Amino acid sequence: MTSFYLASALLIAVCLNHGRPAVRALGRLLAGLALTLVASSILLANLDGTFAADSSWRPLLLNIEGVLYILAAGALFWSILPTLRRPAPEAPPLLGSRTSYGQLSRLLHWTSGALMISAFPMGQFVAVLAPEAPERASFLAVHMAIGAAIFLLIAARMIVRLTTPAPSVPPPVMVGHALLYALVIAVSLTGFALATQPVDLYGLRLPNLPPSATAESLHRLWLPILLVLIFIAHLGGAVHAIRRMAR
Repeated sequence: MTSFYLASALLIAVCLNHGRPAVRALGRLLAGLALTLVASSILLANLDGTFAADSSWRPLLLNIEGVLYILAAGALFWSILPTLRRPAPEAPPLLGSRTSYGQLSRLLHWTSGALMISAFPMGQFVAVLAPEAPERASFLAVHMAIGAAIFLLIAARMIVRLTTPAPSVPPPVMVGHALLYALVIAVSLTGFALATQPVDLYGLRLPNLPPSATAESLHRLWLPILLVLIFIAHLGGAVHAIRRMAR
């Protein structure tokens, strides 16, 4: 299952960054379908009683995420036809310039973003499911592996961003991006602290950190809420961001 998520995220990222309008439109279609699939799984959890036994805030948070994912999917579907009509852009440089994001930066950006679409609600599902639920262990293993992949991709994205040229953005946007990266890294590190053994990603074992009550409350409560709030703000500029990063 981990391979499926990683391959799907990479495929979406490659399509979004392709030079041909038809392939970029396909990338938006795939991203919209991925968002719709996650939102559908949240709807089914409401209907089949998965959320009935959980009286915490998590079902509400998951339903908020589902609404946001549907809105984002709608924006992606709406942008498909304009993408097909737009002429093919000039190929960007590999490492970026002052006027264009580089191919490597774009690939890291969209691959990590696509993985977050699945990893974040999956982690909430793990917390909602009863410990004896047969699917909980597999959900948790995939969630941890995807989390490790996101951590590595974000680290690589930050290195590329700090060492290569990139277009200038308004200060509020820069602050928002920095906050989003910081939150994702914090979620990953607190997740490593909750792991009972090193997290394995295709033989690469990321060490688990010493457990702490603070890490548990941050990873399972405060950081997810902050990420949802940041995502809401990010959603407002989603179409603009897609156009800028994919053209």
